[in-house]
Amino acid sequence: MSKNRIHEIIRVNQAGELGAIQIYKGQLAVLKRKEIAKELVEMLEKEKKHYEKFNNLIREYKVRPTALSPLWKRGAFLLGVVTAVLGKKSTMACTEAVEEVIIDHYENQSKYLKDKDKRLSKITKKFCKEEKEHLEIANTYDTGSDPIHNALKRGIKLISKLAIKASEKI
Repeated sequence: MSKNRIHEIIRVNQAGELGAIQIYKGQLAVLKRKEIAKELVEMLEKEKKHYEKFNNLIREYKVRPTALSPLWKRGAFLLGVVTAVLGKKSTMACTEAVEEVIIDHYENQSKYLKDKDKRLSKITKKFCKEEKEHLEIANTYDTGSDPIHNALKRGIKLISKLAIKASEKI
């Protein structure tokens, strides 16, 4: 059971980091000449490092990647474009929503892995810390004070949670 769960963790994290990259790429496609682009590029670079690490772990642990990657890739890019078109507050509301889900996800994984795979536990802990930095940036944009952005965040959180559940298994 433990080996299967570890494979699920690696699979879903690799898929999630791919999704994060695509969200930022979609946002940058719209906002590349705006002031907010600098922060988006910095977060994108961090996500690329996370993705590369999970790609290495996929190979090392011989984990089958999720079959849903093509869907997540397109869907995440579209989510990035849509939130960027809606403005910088919506752009950062997207980051805030995704990071809140991912931070909780990484924290739970790290606890689970603590006695089962210390190395993987350290990786998820480190990446969780870095995702918290992204959340802190998003929080500076006051993304949650109105009903529209609250609804947007709730929807993105739901999509993120569903993507996690699906990617663990498929």
